Amino acid sequence: MRGTLTHAPAPTALLASLVYILSATGTAAQTRTPPPVPEDPLARHGWHLDLTVHNAFEVANYNGNHEEMLAGFAGFTYGIREGLAVRIATPLYYIWQRGTDGYLFGVTGGLRGRLVKKPRWSAFWEFELGVSEADTYVPPRGTRFNYLAMGGGGVTVRIRPGIHLLGGLRFVHLSNNSLAGRSRNPDIEALGPTIGVLYGF
Repeated sequence: MRGTLTHAPAPTALLASLVYILSATGTAAQTRTPPPVPEDPLARHGWHLDLTVHNAFEVANYNGNHEEMLAGFAGFTYGIREGLAVRIATPLYYIWQRGTDGYLFGVTGGLRGRLVKKPRWSAFWEFELGVSEADTYVPPRGTRFNYLAMGGGGVTVRIRPGIHLLGGLRFVHLSNNSLAGRSRNPDIEALGPTIGVLYGF
């Protein structure tokens, strides 16, 4: 007895099946929405690109000199819980030293927390620690390597979904913790305004 041959589907049936699969895939892709951009700069699990500028003037411990500082900060924040974020940044300071000025590059890490939350704005505090290296002695009679400690606070204002303006005051302490001896540990303690922008993603 001869076996029976099974007929292959007609080309139109194959084409119809392919069109159906592609249309179903396209519909599923359209129904999937990307994750929402965090509306709150201190939202839990929220990522933000943090770009700020800091201008500071020495307010204590002149040590025979008086420095002024201007920096750009580029960094990221990540919300570890509602109202509290980890911040990592890389400041680049230009320091006027009434003599040999210098550039100082640092890496800092710390926390930013919420004080007050309103529909369009929030108040925050922040604190960071880090290390730095300069292209000359900073301050004069000091060393190229220094530790950094920063703290301050301010306000964020939402200007559009996922984008916030930031403004406030930041205090910076710079010293080498007597690594080269007490006679070579003049420090800088400076205070000044900071402004910037936060981009959520």
